[in-house]
Amino acid sequence: MQTGKSTLVLLKAVIRISLDYLGLLPYVRQIQKKIDLHLYTIRQNRLTPEQIDAIYAAQYHERANYGRFDDEEDSGWEPDVVIKLAHAKAIIQVLPHIKKVLVGGCSSGMGVFAFRQLDIQAWGFEISPDLDRIVLPEVKAYVRSGSMINIPFDTSDGFDCFVTTDVVEHVQLKSVKRAFQEMARLNCPWMVHLINHTDIKPDHMTLKPLKWWAKQAKPYYRLRTDLQAPESGNPRIYGLNGDPRHVYTFWERV
Repeated sequence: MQTGKSTLVLLKAVIRISLDYLGLLPYVRQIQKKIDLHLYTIRQNRLTPEQIDAIYAAQYHERANYGRFDDEEDSGWEPDVVIKLAHAKAIIQVLPHIKKVLVGGCSSGMGVFAFRQLDIQAWGFEISPDLDRIVLPEVKAYVRSGSMINIPFDTSDGFDCFVTTDVVEHVQLKSVKRAFQEMARLNCPWMVHLINHTDIKPDHMTLKPLKWWAKQAKPYYRLRTDLQAPESGNPRIYGLNGDPRHVYTFWERV
């Protein structure tokens, strides 16, 4: 048995060296990554609602540093209040005409708080079962319990823009169509999404490339590739630090 394992390890090493010598190793790694993401998405699609609820319980938001006005533990990022304010300013710079915003998957409501600091009417919703505990008191009146497949607002609320940050990929593959139907039901002229495409984490359900998401949105929204959020110049501002994997995308109603 041990000899068989040693032979397999040696064979893998030879294959790797050969691929590297031929200049094919980067391409093989890309293919392997795509396969890993596909299999992960399929596996996450099988989770039950109870299993998903468990992911968002037990200090989920605290571990992610959501809702913090400081960063005592030095997570490597600016405090949440600084990041969300930078996000709101960047979005307004691209879409200066927006007056009323809905923030999906808003966690503590810090994004709602940021927009309201800039005199934008902002509301939000969050799926977490402990919403009453985690929501900031400053915006508690503006945050409702809901999810991407059951948005607790409608067209009559008159939102100019629907914003999410690392939220869309939390929707299971089997529910993506329903989520876009819900977003379309709001009839916002604009959507702004920062979508995580590659990070395998327990709370990420659907890891697909941007062109795949654009195809899902096509009946309702078109991706405006000509619009980009300005970089902050601060490497500690997630989503605005120049990392091409994590950028805001802008979508216009068709």
